Amino acid sequence: MNKGKFTTPKFLFVTLALIVSVSAIGCGSSKMTKAEKAAQREIDKMPAWYLNPPQDNDEYMYEIAEVTMSRRSSARQSAIIQGRTALSAKLGVKVEALQKLFEEEVTNGNESVYSAAFTAANQNVISQDLRAASVAEQAFVPTASGQYTSYVLMRLPIGDAREIIDNALSQDEELYIRFKESKAFEELMENLERLGYDQ
Repeated sequence: MNKGKFTTPKFLFVTLALIVSVSAIGCGSSKMTKAEKAAQREIDKMPAWYLNPPQDNDEYMYEIAEVTMSRRSSARQSAIIQGRTALSAKLGVKVEALQKLFEEEVTNGNESVYSAAFTAANQNVISQDLRAASVAEQAFVPTASGQYTSYVLMRLPIGDAREIIDNALSQDEELYIRFKESKAFEELMENLERLGYDQ
């Protein structure tokens, strides 16, 4: 009897302490500042494809963009332009990768000449507005201030990407002739993905 009398209060005390601890942990983890809650609400409004865009593959290159403006049409157009600019920059990175592959094969002392030609080609690629790029996904989200955020997922067919790079490199005839004889050109024609997409 005495044994039950002394263990029961102790058991209840330990149980109560555990419940209080768990409750405290739960409350502590759920506390968010107003700024954090507002940021989370903004994230929750974003399209799933914007938060997790598709990876580049052997058919398309992808880029996302978002713009907030007072008019939906203006926000959409600006987001498309921003997406095309991002695709141009990505193509520029591919030209730089081609340059590295090509220069590994060049051993006749003309590296600086070809480097200048590749730089010009890179600038040519980046300056394009990529009319071949199209909108794969789009969404509009109204903001608390009465504006609209336009989200777009832009895509560029790999065939068009190859053509853009090919046209940019062909501006320098000597470079183009040497480049077409190189392993780097073969790799470009086989699959643009081999130039090192960030997967």
